[in-house]
Amino acid sequence: MAKLLVFCESPADLETIQALVERVLREQGPDWVRDLLDGPDEGAREFREWMPDGEGRSYFDLHKLSAYARRHKLRVPQGHFAGRPGEAGALMGRTAFLVARELALQDTKLEAVILVWDMDDQGQDRRKGLTQASTEARSLVPFEIVLGCPDPMREAWVLAGFEPETEAERERLAAMRQELGFNPCEEAHRLDAKKEQARRNPKRVLEELTAGERDRAVRCWTEAPLTRLRARGGPSGLSAFLDESARSLIPRLSGEPPKPPPAQD
Repeated sequence: MAKLLVFCESPADLETIQALVERVLREQGPDWVRDLLDGPDEGAREFREWMPDGEGRSYFDLHKLSAYARRHKLRVPQGHFAGRPGEAGALMGRTAFLVARELALQDTKLEAVILVWDMDDQGQDRRKGLTQASTEARSLVPFEIVLGCPDPMREAWVLAGFEPETEAERERLAAMRQELGFNPCEEAHRLDAKKEQARRNPKRVLEELTAGERDRAVRCWTEAPLTRLRARGGPSGLSAFLDESARSLIPRLSGEPPKPPPAQD
């Protein structure tokens, strides 16, 4: 059984990450991986396990890293990264990977760590910081590392999958395009407001387009073609996450190279 560990910020993040990763495994992995994931639950569980944090969560909370480090009696170095000061999030990433390394020392079946962190309004600096931490860690750990950098936040990834299904949704999207001056599903990275009621806030836009229906939002990442998510998700970091998941996880979990992603329609 391959164990996968996710660092993220919320249960909704985990739900999105798991669905996207497993869709990539089905689409670009060998046929037997797809058969296992689509077959009885027992087969999928025997193929992979998502590790809980041991404190009641089904993911490792990025806001609880200090507590995880204390639990494992870790002392996290505060110094530079390859001789350079750490950028935003570099120390956070270092702490996360040290926690995961400690778990890997206790359980040799930890195959991969997936760290997904909203970029908010610090995209450039946070991406540099996570790259510093992951570059440092890769020479020290036995597992694969996959980074996800939703820019500005997870809802931008969800919006990439939204395509109107009803006349009411077409009308809501048309009104939103008129209000914003651009299509928020094709350019979700431009929704850069942090205040939740602001015109350009991704949470507000998603809430408006889906009429607040959770199941409708879920279909944006579980049913929208990955070709659409890749085509729209370049600037928001979604396409990079899908590509890195395929490149890193499929060989590790199956022993075979990933298939090329399907061409866009």
